[in-house]
Amino acid sequence: NVSKHKYELLCMLLAITYFQHVADVIPKITALPRSCVVIPCSFKMEEEYVTRLRVLWVTKKGGFMFHTDPVDVLDNFKGRTRLLGNPDEQDCTVEMDNVQTHDNGPFCFRAERENERYSFNNSCVFIIMRASPDKPVMSSLPEDIEPGTRVAVKCSVNHTCSSHPPQITWSVPTARETISHSHMGGGVWETVSAVTFIPTGYEEKDEIVCTAKFWGGKTQENTAFLSIRSKYRLIGLHPIFIWRIFACTYVYEIYFNMTGQIETVRHDL
Repeated sequence: NVSKHKYELLCMLLAITYFQHVADVIPKITALPRSCVVIPCSFKMEEEYVTRLRVLWVTKKGGFMFHTDPVDVLDNFKGRTRLLGNPDEQDCTVEMDNVQTHDNGPFCFRAERENERYSFNNSCVFIIMRASPDKPVMSSLPEDIEPGTRVAVKCSVNHTCSSHPPQITWSVPTARETISHSHMGGGVWETVSAVTFIPTGYEEKDEIVCTAKFWGGKTQENTAFLSIRSKYRLIGLHPIFIWRIFACTYVYEIYFNMTGQIETVRHDL
């Protein structure tokens, strides 16, 4: 039957096209308003179609959240989106900066080459807004630390803005710091600050604070208790205050002795 054969051939062609035009985009990703969000995206196509391929990201109504020609981008997204992936490597990852609370999506990946347009399966993402960023997590600290001993501690925080990771700072002077970034999957990245500090025993505060400043200005912090053997037990005073007490006492004694001698001379006269 000729018509049946044509139908089967058409189904095979459709199946092949469907297989070739498949994208890998996570369906949901969280974002922090005023920060940025990076949407991971990859796709599969025959190599002959990948050359000179233009990556597009469209809204539900068909407007462009991202386009290689900025003129075609919707006004609401102008200057806020850019392509991070390389289409030649079948990477369609896109960044949205200065995220707004209404940037929920869905946003879908499309592609063009000359006058040909391509759509993909599994190519859309919804953005879930969150009011505040993740709180940093600190590694445990040893107890009863001996002054002068090197202490290693880590502070890690998750985020979805890999192009502008959080900046991690510490409340104590650090001797050495190592920063690392790891993709945890699902569009979530982890930034870790590993530091070494040397307590002196003269610390005014018995705590160490790790602060993460996120792209866009929001911050989160975590605090850990420092258990350090103090070198000075005198009513918990800092050494400089103890020195001032002794200095004042010494000066007072000299002054008292001098005034006493002056009074004695006056009486003798």
